[in-house]
Amino acid sequence: MAWHHHKYIFAPTFLFSTHFWLPGYLLLLMENTTGSKPHVVLLASIGMGHLIPILELGKRLSTHHNLDVTIFVVASQSSAAESQILQSAMTENLCEIVELPPVNITGLVSPDAAVFTQICAIMRAIKPALRSAISGLSFRPAALIVDLFGSEAMMVADEFEMPKYVYIPSNAWFLALTIYIPTLDKVVQGEYVDQKEPLKIPGCKAVRPEDVVDPMVDRANQQYLEYVRMGMDIPKCDGILLNIWEDLQPKTLEALRDEELLGQLCKVPVYPIGPLTRPLKPHDSRSGELFPWLDKQPSDSVIYVSFGSGGTLSLEQMVELAWGLELSQQRFIWVVRSPSRKTGDGSYFTAGSGEANSMASYFPEGFLDRIREVDSLNKVGNGLEEDG
Repeated sequence: MAWHHHKYIFAPTFLFSTHFWLPGYLLLLMENTTGSKPHVVLLASIGMGHLIPILELGKRLSTHHNLDVTIFVVASQSSAAESQILQSAMTENLCEIVELPPVNITGLVSPDAAVFTQICAIMRAIKPALRSAISGLSFRPAALIVDLFGSEAMMVADEFEMPKYVYIPSNAWFLALTIYIPTLDKVVQGEYVDQKEPLKIPGCKAVRPEDVVDPMVDRANQQYLEYVRMGMDIPKCDGILLNIWEDLQPKTLEALRDEELLGQLCKVPVYPIGPLTRPLKPHDSRSGELFPWLDKQPSDSVIYVSFGSGGTLSLEQMVELAWGLELSQQRFIWVVRSPSRKTGDGSYFTAGSGEANSMASYFPEGFLDRIREVDSLNKVGNGLEEDG
């Protein structure tokens, strides 16, 4: 390891660029003779839903704050969609993107483990490769930024004596629940979904039992234990970045900062840096049939149906959903993916790599013809968008 050492001065201020807040702690002022820019490294967890937010954060750090940015990603050889996104990011040449070697978790988790558990196992197993990759950098990084699933990698930052931050591309309420889950684990008896009263979070809106996040549904499942561990890991960082703005959730942010509320559990600064969004590209622009059709519909009249980058339905579920949408006589846009024989998240690691079958084979006989006929009669319009 041949690092060039610089003197870093932490500036505890907020700097602002168009639609993007960043704490001055991350904008490290360097005193050196080479004139080099601060170098920040980011770690993206596996999966499109984690990769895209980290890529966008890295781009903003590069373009808005003139930082050198290296993004470490976990290689996924089975997701065509992820490969396309990475290739596009590499072409932009705003950040250095380094693919860490894939890891084998076959002996670490059961084959039917929840995707949440599998991601945790992958990110835990990737730490030696991350350590080696950081050691191979020519300059000592000014900071390490991880996402929720990369929280265990913060110990690697400690080894290199660099500041560590957690980026949560979700909202403050989710962060509050995550930080408070170790406490709930101690005080709540039985399953959360069986509780008669909402789960209280100090200074925040309570969580109804039926609204708990997936890892909280079954406390005996490994993914619940991983979620509790995350709740304990996050406060060990030097700061939390949230993809919201101050006025969006002021009461929750206040609770997170109040030492008599959640601030006693999370003593590190919480920075709202949003809104941080993915810009539309030319091929995503308002073209084709979908957007012109949508522009013709009354306001608040269209149902949007999507199960995320990896969510899938069985063939039976797709048929039932198709019947439900048709019989509802409501306008809808449905992002369709080939049905899966696996669990609902069975396509998480293979997004964009599905079989290219005709959509007609997924639906009840005549479904596509009937909804097009209804559209032509100007009664109820519908849009189907195929996705991998």
